Amino acid sequence: MTKRFSTSIKSEINFKPSKKEKNGEYYQTESSKISSEKRFLKLKKDSNFTLSIVIPVYNEEKSIRNILNLIPFDDGIEIIVVDDGSTDKSVQGAMESNKSIKLIKLDENQGYGNAILTGIKNTSGDIVITMDADGQHNPNDIYRLIEPILNDEADICIGSRYLGQCNYNIPFLTRVGECIIEKSLQILFRLKVRNNQSGYRALKRETASIFDDIKFNGFTFATEVLIKSKLKGYRLKEVPIVLEPRKYGMSKIRLVKLVITLISCFGYYFLVKLSNNSNVP
Repeated sequence: MTKRFSTSIKSEINFKPSKKEKNGEYYQTESSKISSEKRFLKLKKDSNFTLSIVIPVYNEEKSIRNILNLIPFDDGIEIIVVDDGSTDKSVQGAMESNKSIKLIKLDENQGYGNAILTGIKNTSGDIVITMDADGQHNPNDIYRLIEPILNDEADICIGSRYLGQCNYNIPFLTRVGECIIEKSLQILFRLKVRNNQSGYRALKRETASIFDDIKFNGFTFATEVLIKSKLKGYRLKEVPIVLEPRKYGMSKIRLVKLVITLISCFGYYFLVKLSNNSNVP
């Protein structure tokens, strides 16, 4: 049975970033931290729901603790950290945070998609959020992500830097790549999502079937899930977020491999779509 949330929530989120930089790390001021927690507590009071946050981690020892510390305290939040075979001190950093977390350690690196899947299989919340551990996703945006779901306006929300704010210059090839993916999704599947590679997402538990029988476990996973959501008839909505620059390390995306798997993904699911259409009387 689909769970309906009791109250329509009005957005109270200011889009001005609420953090300062200190010793190379972003942190919340005390006033903004209190404000963030108040917003969540208000949502929790007005709507009866629980929230699970899944954070895949691969060699993010310098950022994971800070990200966890920025998530508000509440018994209604379940935090699941999936260590995808890190070879640095990411696990130690997660354990040293001020949050109670469920830590899942994979013996070896299995890819972004598999880490997300592992985390989601271990969630219990009515709403599930996925976010990256590299410091680019601001936990303050959790409220904006879940708002359309609480208002029954969407089943799945995707955080978009294009609708919100990006605090660094996006590489040219990244922009071109996302544009090509956007047009491909639009032409092949009638799905328009500009920030289609965003890992900052929220979804109803009832949509969990989109994670069954995943074919692509790398970064193409993000696109595959969007396509499956559309084919299953779920409502998708992009919402504005603030995207911060990566302060440590480098992106794990390998462009050539991503392009090849994306072409395979589009081809596979376009054939699935044609097959589904041919079976409709």
